[in-house]
Amino acid sequence: MFHKPQDLLKRTPPDGINRPEFLKQLVQEFRKTNSAESKLQVLANLANFAYDPVNYQHIRTQKVIDLFLEQLASDNNKLIEFAAAGLCNLVNDPVNKDYIIGNGGIQKIEKNLSLDDDNIILSCITTLMYLYAPEIKTDIVNPSTVGYMLLHAQSENPKLKNVAKIFLTDFCTEHDIQTAVTFNT
Repeated sequence: MFHKPQDLLKRTPPDGINRPEFLKQLVQEFRKTNSAESKLQVLANLANFAYDPVNYQHIRTQKVIDLFLEQLASDNNKLIEFAAAGLCNLVNDPVNKDYIIGNGGIQKIEKNLSLDDDNIILSCITTLMYLYAPEIKTDIVNPSTVGYMLLHAQSENPKLKNVAKIFLTDFCTEHDIQTAVTFNT
């Protein structure tokens, strides 16, 4: 992983990859292809690029965050999984965080907490935790989301169980939990 553009340049051969152009080509391929397999491969690649902060500006320029947000509503769980992972990789950057929040990301992420796919749910919970700020608490800590956390805190998957419990402990008050219990019964 490279943290600075100059580090990337040092390690890229003269005839090496032009990242902005490559990301542009990936987005174009995703938008143009009719192949489900190609879409999966492209979105997986984009999610991997989202892991490295040196790519954030290029990702924003090429509207990759929009692509991830769109795919959260896919009927293909693998596309949702890669989109959720990509957002999770990006959200620790304040500019990306603001963009995700400003483009309905919280609600789109929350809708996937009900899926029967632990990887998706783990990425979604983690992303919500990174998105959290006191000024938007009610957007994230609402009866629906807290209800899902209570459900996932009972999971047999230890990772999911622990992440849900962390969310409940670190972000929810007892009142939030009681409101969710009442709302979801």
